Amino acid sequence: MARTSCTLRIVTKATNPAGRSFDSLDAMMEAYAEDAVRLAAADHGMSLDFTPESVARLETVLAARIPVPDADLEEATRLWGAYFGELIRRRYPAEWIMTVYPGGEFAMPALDIGGSQVYPLLKVFRRLTIGPAEDLKAFYGKVSAALETRKPH
Repeated sequence: MARTSCTLRIVTKATNPAGRSFDSLDAMMEAYAEDAVRLAAADHGMSLDFTPESVARLETVLAARIPVPDADLEEATRLWGAYFGELIRRRYPAEWIMTVYPGGEFAMPALDIGGSQVYPLLKVFRRLTIGPAEDLKAFYGKVSAALETRKPH
């Protein structure tokens, strides 16, 4: 059953819950993404390598981890969302920013790509709580298609 009543509240701090300090949002998100790479390999035998092809492997990892207990949902969202965002950021000129999703209440990490915002953590949250209908591969395809049209040829 899909959980639609949960509220995504991703608030970053200078020190994350694991006690690590970061000098920037970029550094924090990169560290979470690397943690996701290690966890996917250790727990699922999946290689996440920041390529577009790894989105399907990320989907496999997330499907195996559902349902996520409510107590772990924020951390799972941050971990896997950071990986998904880093995959996008490493392909397109983007930077991590803190912003509030339109209509939302809390700031969360998002990618600023030439003035447009992409919310990979929100998408992963929806994938974890709603399920396969929130397909990351399809989302990535739409984002890539939109960004490719902006690239100078």
